[in-house]
Amino acid sequence: MITNEVAFVAIAVSDKERARKFYQETLELTPTRTQMDGAWVEYDLGPTTIGVGSHPAWKPSRDGTTVAFEVGDFDGAYAKLKERSVEFDIEKTETPVCWMAQFRDPDGNKLVIHKRKQK
Repeated sequence: MITNEVAFVAIAVSDKERARKFYQETLELTPTRTQMDGAWVEYDLGPTTIGVGSHPAWKPSRDGTTVAFEVGDFDGAYAKLKERSVEFDIEKTETPVCWMAQFRDPDGNKLVIHKRKQK
């Protein structure tokens, strides 16, 4: 029934322009598709699609889904987000398999920058 693939991850937002600015300017994501007069924007990252949008059935929540973005240069991404006044709930953390840090978008959705360690 369920395949080994994630179709998309949806992130609910309350203000489409504020969300667009954050995801495209602060996080430097490039939109792949835009629908519903810009109320739904998709960003393709490898085989995964991140959908950011405003829909009556989906409400932003500080307790909702977390999206982890894999980055090539963890320290560079971390520093750039700090320079852009992003506040971290979980500062740079090292685990046996990765480095990560958690922050939030303007609606309080949890986001993570993540870097796998080489095996």
